[in-house]
Amino acid sequence: MARRKIELLSPAKDAETARQAILCGADAVYIGAEKFGARHEAANSVEEIAELCKFAHLYGCKVYAALNTILFDSEIPQAAELAQRLYRANVDALIVQDFGLIEYGLPPIAIHASTQCHTTTPEKAAFLERCGFSAVVAARELSLDETAAIRRALKPETRVECFVHGALCVSYSGRCRLSYAIGGRSGNRGECAQPCRMKYALIDGDGNEIRPPAYYLSLRDMNRLENLGAMIDAGADIFKIEGRLKDAGYVKNITALYRKKLDGLLAARGLEKSSYGESKIVFEPSAEKSFNRGFCAYHIDGTQGGCASFSTPKARGEFIGRVRKIAGAAFAMDGADGILSNGDGLLFESDGETFGAAVYKIDGDRVFAGRPESPAIPKVGAKIFRNKDTAFENALGQKAVRKMPIKISAAERCGKTVFSAETLDDRRISAQIEIRNADTAANPEAAKAVLERNLAKLGDTPFRADEIEADCAPFMRVSEINAARRELCAALENAILEAYNANLKMRKIPQPDFGKIPTEPLSAEDNVANKRAENFYKKFGAETREYACETTRADMRGERVMTTKHCVLRELGMCKKTSGKKIKEPVRLRNESATLRLKFDCNRCEMEIFFE
Repeated sequence: MARRKIELLSPAKDAETARQAILCGADAVYIGAEKFGARHEAANSVEEIAELCKFAHLYGCKVYAALNTILFDSEIPQAAELAQRLYRANVDALIVQDFGLIEYGLPPIAIHASTQCHTTTPEKAAFLERCGFSAVVAARELSLDETAAIRRALKPETRVECFVHGALCVSYSGRCRLSYAIGGRSGNRGECAQPCRMKYALIDGDGNEIRPPAYYLSLRDMNRLENLGAMIDAGADIFKIEGRLKDAGYVKNITALYRKKLDGLLAARGLEKSSYGESKIVFEPSAEKSFNRGFCAYHIDGTQGGCASFSTPKARGEFIGRVRKIAGAAFAMDGADGILSNGDGLLFESDGETFGAAVYKIDGDRVFAGRPESPAIPKVGAKIFRNKDTAFENALGQKAVRKMPIKISAAERCGKTVFSAETLDDRRISAQIEIRNADTAANPEAAKAVLERNLAKLGDTPFRADEIEADCAPFMRVSEINAARRELCAALENAILEAYNANLKMRKIPQPDFGKIPTEPLSAEDNVANKRAENFYKKFGAETREYACETTRADMRGERVMTTKHCVLRELGMCKKTSGKKIKEPVRLRNESATLRLKFDCNRCEMEIFFE
């Protein structure tokens, strides 16, 4: 059996962000194609993705293209044609939700089950494997034990993917219809309007306000940096960072942070990453320095609660101190001149209320924020968070470097000077070039030294010369040595890509393993949106009772639009099971856009939300 390799998977809104993620240590990136991605605003042309594949594959990094919306009947042929183009672009895998695309027919390319496939049980994971998926995404809500159970239900070659960092959907992924119910923008069609990040009033069954209006459906961000070792041991193979709408600075920082942590954990376990090359960055990665709403590990240890972000859905940032006093148009903060820079973004929090402002002047411990004509004046004692660190962002703006160690040799053979290069990793890919025979140098030792010194100057190539071996001493100008080195590196890059693409051509079309399985009739929440998906399920003996709401309903009133591990009452210390507090039901969330009825499933520690 092949040695187990662990993959760090980073998001990319565009090809340049993907390149930066790879340079900072990602083993793979996922990116949206021209259409049919679950992030409508993060689309990329096939041509751009093809160029990205060339860059990524040099390092043995994979590129996954997201085709993970649900599809209408008229869209299936378009999506299938796009899949063919992505296959020809040498994409490593497609991220898919809609089974109609599999039924229509795909090229010989790996398929990964999207987060929207709602993989919450070993049985669902095994079903997806039988459908032809080579990787499944465990739901964010699962504990380590539940993830381990999914791992045991699958073949060794089927990989388990788990989220480790980023924004959290409050609903079980793929099962949220709130945005569609409120405004007709479907998350399963890549158009979520994020109504979960809106402010709501919380009222009881008599219409009384339980607590002041707040962001009762807004969660903190996931951060599982300290859980990575346990996740490896539980059987996770792919560690996924969320954020296909995030900027390159965010992706670079978080990728570098998880790369650094994973490298130590893999070394301690005798495991390897799934790509090649070592990254060098000029900043110290920090989760707190990038956009975040505060952090939680999100139920990974089986516990409940502690994941809400009721005060604000915006970036909170890192805590840096408190407001000591107000001095005219400024506020005082201990150590301000050693912490802050002009342009830093601040968030102030006091009595559950927040507001933000940018720093425009620092004078000792006095800080001026907002604008001179309209200064930001926080309350004394307010917490101060920095959600934009300009000094850190300047460091992030510098390019990371990723190098693969190689050996370069020079020898005389059959009257010619032969230059060779070989990767010093388990690929052992080599290339060589020949140049005309040069006269032997009058001073062989000096000539060898010049030759070796200039062959080692690999500059902005993806290589680092760990070994140089010259068995000959030709008389060559430095310019000739440099030209030979450039030609040799280009030949090695081509050899690496040829070997990679040869492996891609050996892929087979994913073949479902049909056969009846125990299943409930499919409801609208199973997101069947076309006849081909319905036919696909029929081959497994599954009946489709309802199509996805996007195909059949304009009015969602009375419908369940979300199920979540998040419980508003539990987060407020009012758990029905443990607090002893009595609240008149039904409890509702209400704002100008919607009224939502909450139903509490205390046996499962879940909350259901119905649109009224």
